[in-house]
Amino acid sequence: DRVIIETTGLADPAPILHTLMTDPLLTTKFRLDSVVTTVDALHGAGQLDNYPESVKQTAVADRILMTKADLADEATRTALEARLRALNPAAPIYPVVNGDIAVSKLFNAGLYDPTTKSMDVQKWLRDEAYEQHGDDHAHHHDDHGDHAHDHGHHDHSHDVNRHDDHIRSFCITFDEPIHWDAFVTWAEIFTQMRGESLLRVKGILNLVGEDAPVAIHAVQHVFHPPASLPAWPSDDHRSKIVFITKDLGPQVIRESLYHLNAAVSETNDRNTVEE
Repeated sequence: DRVIIETTGLADPAPILHTLMTDPLLTTKFRLDSVVTTVDALHGAGQLDNYPESVKQTAVADRILMTKADLADEATRTALEARLRALNPAAPIYPVVNGDIAVSKLFNAGLYDPTTKSMDVQKWLRDEAYEQHGDDHAHHHDDHGDHAHDHGHHDHSHDVNRHDDHIRSFCITFDEPIHWDAFVTWAEIFTQMRGESLLRVKGILNLVGEDAPVAIHAVQHVFHPPASLPAWPSDDHRSKIVFITKDLGPQVIRESLYHLNAAVSETNDRNTVEE
């Protein structure tokens, strides 16, 4: 069974997501599957220009439906799709022709796959969508490589959105395991100080002392309770965190989490020596 919530055209999706993630009665009966955003192929560019809510709806979407695709010419559709892709690299964009769209395009974008009754991390995270722009990858190494190598740490981020709507979409990868205490501290600080800028966060963490990964998900000021996964989805055991932000780039996030993690490691090592 499913519940579909249809909002008004200019609704902010964040309060609804907050409720679904935090209400104790709802969380025992329902889980968030996907956020679907419709964008008018004829008027979408103007709506993105004039209404920040439209930009936010696009940025946090799991699926994007380009409606009236049959009424817009190819140049208009191509330009709009490029803009949507810049705002949200991971969300599939489906054209809607004559109001027709397959139901399968709307559902099963969440972490839990009801068909297999298992967790499909790769489908949910789609971190590979942020790795398609090699120039941005190299750019961040040039900017921050000295810092990373000074600490024996290789941290890769892929920022694929330079759009003037102030929305940033990127994935940060950590080679080294993360201390859960460090991540919780970082999350508390960031949600308090910059929660309005964290439009959506989702990731898979390799935690110190844990064999299996943990999935995390947040919308602005609220982090959903972490989900322990039964096993890694692939041989890649690095932590990967996808961010959709407003006026917040990857550097401050990367550096703050890295330094907190290093501080916890140093404290734990010192306590071990003293014992």
